[in-house]
Amino acid sequence: IVHVAQALATVIAIMDQDDLRSAIENYFDGLPTRFKGDDTFQSMTVVQWNFACFVRFLQGFLSVFASFLLAVQSETVFDVLLNFLGVKFVSELDDLSFNLGQLGYFGEECERATKRISEVLFQQDNRNKVDGTDWNRSWFNKYAHVIGVFGILSTLMGLFLYVVISQVKGDFSAQVINMQVAEGDIPFAALFNGCYRKSSNGKQYERRLSYEQVGFEVSGGQFAFCGSMPGSDEKAWVFMIGEDATDPCRDFVARTEATDTYDILEVSNRQWFSREGVAFGNMEVSPVLESSPDCRILDLNRTQKICDQVDLEGYIDRNQREFPLKSFNKTFVNRAGAIVYTYPALTHPIFVESTSTPSSYELIFFTGQSWVLTDVLKSKTTGGDVSMQEYMDTEPEFRSILLSIVFNGTNVSLVTGSVAMNTAELSFTPSGLRWFRMREAARNVPYNYPTADQSRPVDDILLSCASCDDKENPCSFGGKCLDDGTCACVNGGSGALCKVPPNGDGRCNPYFNNQVYGWDGGDCCGGTCKGPECGLG
Repeated sequence: IVHVAQALATVIAIMDQDDLRSAIENYFDGLPTRFKGDDTFQSMTVVQWNFACFVRFLQGFLSVFASFLLAVQSETVFDVLLNFLGVKFVSELDDLSFNLGQLGYFGEECERATKRISEVLFQQDNRNKVDGTDWNRSWFNKYAHVIGVFGILSTLMGLFLYVVISQVKGDFSAQVINMQVAEGDIPFAALFNGCYRKSSNGKQYERRLSYEQVGFEVSGGQFAFCGSMPGSDEKAWVFMIGEDATDPCRDFVARTEATDTYDILEVSNRQWFSREGVAFGNMEVSPVLESSPDCRILDLNRTQKICDQVDLEGYIDRNQREFPLKSFNKTFVNRAGAIVYTYPALTHPIFVESTSTPSSYELIFFTGQSWVLTDVLKSKTTGGDVSMQEYMDTEPEFRSILLSIVFNGTNVSLVTGSVAMNTAELSFTPSGLRWFRMREAARNVPYNYPTADQSRPVDDILLSCASCDDKENPCSFGGKCLDDGTCACVNGGSGALCKVPPNGDGRCNPYFNNQVYGWDGGDCCGGTCKGPECGLG
């Protein structure tokens, strides 16, 4: 119906445009042979006459073209009518101004001039002229304005068909968009920050494009349009997750306020709600080029050098149990066997506590916005020959536990601040990041996405790479980094990267016998040393 109204508005705008028809007719009729009413016009030249016709034609054409542009951009029949009447009003302003001038509203001089113009009559004697050839100029001159008007009408109708076809195909809509959600605004959606491309199979809803997450087209996030929200007739853009989400009005997890816009980019200015109706912040949606760094898919090269083991020092769990040192080994979930919504877990390493078994384990993994350290996780898998790697790759229970952590914040002990997912050097390793207690969930929020409580930092713990590198991660206290990434410690240092000094072990180590290290914890002084090896070094 909207397209029919747009076409009718274009046709009526052309047929109703008197300036367009008169300009074409007067141009082909040529300069009048006689003027009556004002001798001033007797001296008019052909150039002046043709220029006047051109200006009048241009005015009429611009009015028609403006009507056409506004019509094809209108989203409803009412908008078509409103825009058409607006252009019609503007195009009539010249006649209104001329009539007001005749009535003296613009001064006496303007009144005299407009009356002289209105009283001028001119006579065309060349309409019946035949030039002696087979071409009958009188016929052409008589119907030139009809030919011109229908020529313009045909051109605009052709352009209109092109626009309609392109609109249906979505060629005028953004082809690639970038979505960014601030931490905590829409708790689960930050997992899906990044680029979205229009549906690869051309899928549309209510004549609007749908968008799929770049790199996760089958099971990632989707933007689509719902023409009738459940329980109401409201229309809205929605956000869906997963390959089973096929009906925007049924399978959405978040929606905008009521809107009829065709442009996905306008959702940045709309209020968003969860499926349960809880108001969240805004999704920032902006157009980008597919070559943009923001659209880079961080599919980690698993053969590149990333720390194989990280050590957690100074950790105290929720039960106030102290763990001087915990080691976590790097592993990867097998992508082919793990189709889960925690997509960064597919591309980022997961660090598993070194003593973990399929029945009891601790993890450090990247959720898409932050790294989390879990409590001890218990599973139903017991005994058998199933390795931890096999359990992670194949057991649906493991995927369910990951989802529970990501969406509900269950069993999360600590969480880092936000990390940019497209910053590989930060998001592929948790080393060197600051840790916090998890923020408590707000009331009535259906998801408890694990985010950092900035008011509760945990600065007593240190998470560092246990693999040495002479440039980026050297051994401490004079230790030597070996080819296998381990440290050969000297001077009494021990632990990961030899970072644990031997202070207070009852043996005097000259390297630490200075004020900085408290005189080796008193080991080098007979009066303060305790132990069988006092004074030995």
